[in-house]
Amino acid sequence: MQIRSKAYLQMHCATFLWGVTAILGKLISIREFPLVWYRMLIVCIFMLCMPSLYSSLKKVNKKNIPVLCGIGILIAMHWVAWYGAIKYANASVAVSCISCIAIFIAILEPIFNRVPFDRSNIILGLIVIPGIMLINQSLDLQYKFGFFLGMVAAMLGAIFTILNKKYTQDIEPSSITFIQMLCGFIFLTVCLPFYILNNPGNFYFPSTQDLILLVILSVVCTVIPYNLFLYALKKSDAFTTALVNNLEPVYGIILAVIILHENKELNWQFYLGTTIITSAVFIHAYLNRRKTSDYK
Repeated sequence: MQIRSKAYLQMHCATFLWGVTAILGKLISIREFPLVWYRMLIVCIFMLCMPSLYSSLKKVNKKNIPVLCGIGILIAMHWVAWYGAIKYANASVAVSCISCIAIFIAILEPIFNRVPFDRSNIILGLIVIPGIMLINQSLDLQYKFGFFLGMVAAMLGAIFTILNKKYTQDIEPSSITFIQMLCGFIFLTVCLPFYILNNPGNFYFPSTQDLILLVILSVVCTVIPYNLFLYALKKSDAFTTALVNNLEPVYGIILAVIILHENKELNWQFYLGTTIITSAVFIHAYLNRRKTSDYK
């Protein structure tokens, strides 16, 4: 009982720290592309200082490396879209979109795994649509592109989550993280000249404040929660994992209201739409638990 309580607390800490990433994304002044480039670079540098990394990398089957690299590129694109949503809209809008990841997974996973669609997942997907429409209608025109980027980020997040689950079951978590972060960083570096050409003056060395926030984002809100969550995952059931993980947008919106005072920028339609989406996500977790119980 004590072990499970510890795992539950660790999972909450990890989810809370992931919720903080939206606030940091708003506080960091540099744009979304260089922000993600610096984040992945700092994560890679930090992980290279971990002695256990080298031994775990040696165990990775070379056949799995192209898949891990592809997923790393998806993660990089997901983060660029995610922080783009924060920059063009705000943290609350971005995290409300991210709450759609679970619904996208429910819809896309049968396609990737070539299995029949679950009727309840389709119904939940339809329930989410009014929530998305309410959020979209509640936003000023200047925020709508940010909302679009947030939905793209949610879809990309769902895809790389499905692929990670499918192809990385037998690989050490630290190896997965490092290879994916490194490949994402290399991909963004290749794209960097095109970004600089089309966005002159937007790529520069961060200020001292931004650099401190980037280190916090990369280490405290990326490496640490990831390891906490993976450890807790071994001690928790699937329902608890899904339920706690779905609290990320809730934490994010509460923090955005307290720290950034974003409640002044948003109206009742936004919060009603977010409530509909979040409710559908929790219902999905509950139904999955019922199905798992029925099979036992």
